[in-house]
Amino acid sequence: MAVAGLLAQVSTAQKLDRTIKPKPGPAPVINIKDPVVYKLSNGITVLVVQDNKLPKVSASYSIDAGPITEGDKAGVIDLLSGMLNEGTSTRTKQEFSAEVAKMGAEVKLSAYGGSASALTRFFPQAFLLMSSALRNPSFDPAAFEKLKSIMITNLKSSERNGKAVSGRVVNAIVYGLDHPLGEFATDKTVGALKIEDLKEIYQKYITPSRGYLTIVGDIKPSEAKALAIQAFGDWKGTTLSYPKLALVGAPAKTEVDVVDLPNLVQSEITLVNLIDLPLSSPDYHAVLLANEILGGGADSKLFRNLREKHAFTYGAYSKVGAGRTQTTFNASASVRNEKVDSAVVEMVREINVMRSEKVDPQVLQNTKNYYNGSFALGLETTSRSASFASNILINDLPKDFYRTYLQKINAVTPEDILRVSKKYFSADNAKIVIVGKAEKFVPGLKAAGFIVKGYDKNAMPVKGL
Repeated sequence: MAVAGLLAQVSTAQKLDRTIKPKPGPAPVINIKDPVVYKLSNGITVLVVQDNKLPKVSASYSIDAGPITEGDKAGVIDLLSGMLNEGTSTRTKQEFSAEVAKMGAEVKLSAYGGSASALTRFFPQAFLLMSSALRNPSFDPAAFEKLKSIMITNLKSSERNGKAVSGRVVNAIVYGLDHPLGEFATDKTVGALKIEDLKEIYQKYITPSRGYLTIVGDIKPSEAKALAIQAFGDWKGTTLSYPKLALVGAPAKTEVDVVDLPNLVQSEITLVNLIDLPLSSPDYHAVLLANEILGGGADSKLFRNLREKHAFTYGAYSKVGAGRTQTTFNASASVRNEKVDSAVVEMVREINVMRSEKVDPQVLQNTKNYYNGSFALGLETTSRSASFASNILINDLPKDFYRTYLQKINAVTPEDILRVSKKYFSADNAKIVIVGKAEKFVPGLKAAGFIVKGYDKNAMPVKGL
């Protein structure tokens, strides 16, 4: 009987046609555990997900302040983040760090909140340390001067680094220097900061207003709530409102904005256009897939063109933002100076193909398969369910947004990809910001018909290119 069964299996295997790919299975069924949600009297929303698999608990407190305008005090938020990790009014930094280390815990603070993680038996102490650091920072003058000096040194040392310069001037050129998403710190703005500036911004933005506290791990919801009340229940502060930002307009025609850094051997190219894409948009899932096809990884159109076909770069990518404020679609690559003009032409070409031709159904299906797998894999992390819940609250999304996530991904058609590519990916009224050795590529870009403008390292217009 055993021999007969084996022969039957061999016979069946011989009938399989290995040249035909098996059809993908259905999208995984999403079962997301809802957190227990509490609301403290001071406005803090507490989300608790109990998970007893490991004897560990993690918590994070985030302040939904939105984009903060720093103006002539650019850098104050980053400096405040550093200061919040410099001890409390009752503990020096050394004493604070020693207590954390003694528990084998991890405690971090920033101007947007804080986090604590520890074994279950040490979590209450670690959590209370985090809350005390957030609520009662030391604002030690010596620590302030030390952090300020380090920040100035780092800013000065980055002035000849192409990626660092590109990282700050791209948004400045796209949004404008007077926009909270376009401003950036310089050694001059940081050098002018005083400790009173940090105290002022602290009083304004470090508050229970618009606060979200997520607690995940080996803890009962009732215990987590009691601990949250102990740490934050009597906390009072200013009332925040989410800022309303004026929309920034796009150029009438695509322009190339060049920052000349003659010391660079390769240039940083970033093609950017502004978009509005809230998570609640019916286009959201199609845009994610379209971006993945265009520049999401090593199998994308940009990567295959600029790296595999032309060897212009080690990698070319695109990404798309989404949320409550105006955001960006961008495509980027680091390219040797002599090939910048050709790389820009190819980048624009691939974007225009996305906007004019339907994507191959198999390419779309492969991309869906990737999203199905990666999304399902991410659900193995318990904290994801808490982050999903806070996203739903913050973005005013339907309660089933993440439960139906893969259904919406798998419902996207080639026609949808073409439609959203036309709407969100533009090479007609974009800004192409290039940081590099201008003399190597500006003539070629002008010959290709691009409008070329010059900027300095601080995103201020210059003439002569």
